[in-house]
Amino acid sequence: MSAAPRAGLPPLPPFDSLKPPPAQTPAIAALQSLIGTLFAVTVSHTSRQFLGTFVCLDPQGNIVLDAALEFELDAETGAVKGDPAGREVGLVMIPRKWWTRVERVKTDEERHREALAAQQEAHGCTPS
Repeated sequence: MSAAPRAGLPPLPPFDSLKPPPAQTPAIAALQSLIGTLFAVTVSHTSRQFLGTFVCLDPQGNIVLDAALEFELDAETGAVKGDPAGREVGLVMIPRKWWTRVERVKTDEERHREALAAQQEAHGCTPS
């Protein structure tokens, strides 16, 4: 399906002609595998934490999260203060210079597997 002609404007070039894709390095492959996962980014100088879906990391090192929630943290304990449900902020870009901590939040399935492995290890049973 082609777009309708735009009066007086030249046609857009094909998307792949704008810039070549980056070389596929192990670091890029690792980042690509994290797209769509849940991340928590802590910004300690403002005592805030953002929880959202990882969208991208730009060349300057800024993280973009979608469907993000913002939590206010107690500066001394690091515990959430204020609304425990957080504040919906949507799409956010967090500058690299503000990061204090970045973590991928484990899925329920990952936590369940880890708990089973720890339980089996505690009983001396390990699958072969």
